[in-house]
Amino acid sequence: MNRSGTPEASSERRPAWLIVTIREIVVKVTDKAFIIGTLTTLGLIVAGFAVGFLVSGRAQTTDVVVTTSEAATMAQSVSALAQQSASGDAVQVVQADDDAQALAQVEAGDADVYLRHGEIGWITTWESEPDSGFVNQLQEALNAQTITDLANQAGVSTEQLSQQLSVTTEVLNATGSGGPIGLIAAVAFGVLFMMSSMTYGMQIATSVIEEKQSRIVEILVAVIPVRQLLAGKVIGNTLIAFTQVLVLLGASLIGLAFTGLRDYLPDFAGAAGWFLLFFLAGFGALACIWAAAGALGTRSEDLNQTSTPLMWVIMATYLAAFAATGTVRIVLSFVPIVSAVLMPARLIEGTVAWWEPLAALASNLVFAMLMVLLGERIYRRALLRTGGRLNWRQGLKLAD
Repeated sequence: MNRSGTPEASSERRPAWLIVTIREIVVKVTDKAFIIGTLTTLGLIVAGFAVGFLVSGRAQTTDVVVTTSEAATMAQSVSALAQQSASGDAVQVVQADDDAQALAQVEAGDADVYLRHGEIGWITTWESEPDSGFVNQLQEALNAQTITDLANQAGVSTEQLSQQLSVTTEVLNATGSGGPIGLIAAVAFGVLFMMSSMTYGMQIATSVIEEKQSRIVEILVAVIPVRQLLAGKVIGNTLIAFTQVLVLLGASLIGLAFTGLRDYLPDFAGAAGWFLLFFLAGFGALACIWAAAGALGTRSEDLNQTSTPLMWVIMATYLAAFAATGTVRIVLSFVPIVSAVLMPARLIEGTVAWWEPLAALASNLVFAMLMVLLGERIYRRALLRTGGRLNWRQGLKLAD
């Protein structure tokens, strides 16, 4: 029955590229290897943030034994600094009658450290290994107390003395790698781009070459225009790759909220949004070239040669994520494909003018259009060639 509204009529009105797209998505999301791989990657991200949170984010209490009121006051100052820190550490003061009792408590494990004022300065005694966090906070408390005492002796306010001791850093031309935050973002975006581009790009190429090897492609092109067959493969795999990257980025941002970098969460979230846009443009540019790489071969083994240029581009993008510095890094953030990693990382650093990501995205879109035209041309002309593997130069010279 072929009336309007029936499944048969609906199927006939559906564009060929959409049928191929749906098939690509259904086949992939129902594949056990894809499901297991996605869940495993997601689990590793969650586990990594969970371990980091438990190890570094766990607050600890330091028991400080003292024998004098002066030491007790200093311990309370350290406690106030500990409570203000992001770690949430605490200091508990324990009173002892004399040095012998205090040392005995430390040795027995009833106290972590014995704090006292010696002839030259303050002394901390530990049972085995000192806690660098407590020592740093003690030094910070001593510095604050010294500044206050000097200010009182000089007859100036503590604020005035602090202003004289403050140091402000200014940079006229940012030529570094952007600091640890920028580097972390660049490496994270680089890994995501490399993983997705290789996984789904190789999947496109493998699908094409398997269809050629089994001669199924001859049946497909008899009922589906070649351009629509290519469009369906590219769109389907791009949507799957984009969705997976979106899920992984979402999990990473949620995990980031439980780390010491939570203050950077708004910047990371904004940069992640830009990365998704750049990823769509960058992967779209490479997807058609991956399909062309598959069309150039006739056997699965041929992909080792036809996909080599694409591997170089992806690896160069990954290496640029953490190796590029200075002016080279700024310039590369406008270069198609590489900018998908570097421009979002620079956005987190706050050194990017409002027009720069728009310009970089525009260059990626123009490049993507050119690569789509190039990949479509090679794919269309090489798809039905079965006389052996072609190189890229030969593929460009093929006639319709």
